[in-house]
Amino acid sequence: MIARILHAGLLAGVTCAWVAPPAIADAPAGSTGAGETHGILFEIRPPTGAPPSFLFGTIHSEDVRVVDLPAPVREAFDASPNVALEVVPDAAAIIRAMITMAFTDGRLLRDVLPADLYLETAAALGDIGMPEEAFKDLKPWAVVTLLSSPPSETGEFLDMLLYRRAIADGKRVEGLETMTEQLAVFDALPETDQITLLRETLASREHLPRLFEALIAAYAERDVEALQQLSERHLADTDPRLAALFQTVVIDSRNHRMVERMAPLLAEGGWFVAIGALHLPGKQGVIELLRRLDYQVTVAF
Repeated sequence: MIARILHAGLLAGVTCAWVAPPAIADAPAGSTGAGETHGILFEIRPPTGAPPSFLFGTIHSEDVRVVDLPAPVREAFDASPNVALEVVPDAAAIIRAMITMAFTDGRLLRDVLPADLYLETAAALGDIGMPEEAFKDLKPWAVVTLLSSPPSETGEFLDMLLYRRAIADGKRVEGLETMTEQLAVFDALPETDQITLLRETLASREHLPRLFEALIAAYAERDVEALQQLSERHLADTDPRLAALFQTVVIDSRNHRMVERMAPLLAEGGWFVAIGALHLPGKQGVIELLRRLDYQVTVAF
């Protein structure tokens, strides 16, 4: 299940990508802090006295319960002249992603996978409408993201919706990371680990619809504690080494990087920052890291 969590959190941006009062440092690991188990939108007031900004936790979904933004979120977005996303999903980023997902050394997927795994993979991709010509040169981790994503009908995922609205409204748009930085988390995995993730994904595919529904239901209720528990529960079912790697590389280190890059934006004020919701809670979460820098962070919705 790590494959689904990785995809949701990173490209949500969920990577699932999921907040806490000043006392969070005393809370148990993984806790969102007393009184803040619900909330996906937060007001941020910098210590400089600049105008407030907003921090919005997202999930990579096109479900109507996700993309039909609640009034407080719409109002915060509309009132913000600037929008920051994990990565700007423009044409250049999409082209970079396509290049990174494919082998460029002449090898094909069938050359890397054991014969039985390749046949199983080809059948699974065929089930979602992908002929061999479309996936023959993809890397194993790229196949994992395809197989562990919810089926798309509109392509209007929440993060893309926010980007398109920001552009249409003439807002300034910035990315907290580059597509290269995000995909490096996957691309740097040894092929043996990529193959392990692919096997786990294939073995768990029948359970993914239930996981998607549970994630979306928790998100619709703004229950960040439930979102985090779902993530932890499914991480517990995978290779412990890869689960630890996920927490360190995909969540913790990126939280620090995003906060560092948010700082000059928040100092200006007037930003609507949207990142995967899993990046928000915990002792190394974005909320707590901002509070350590003397930002006032309060639940807005």
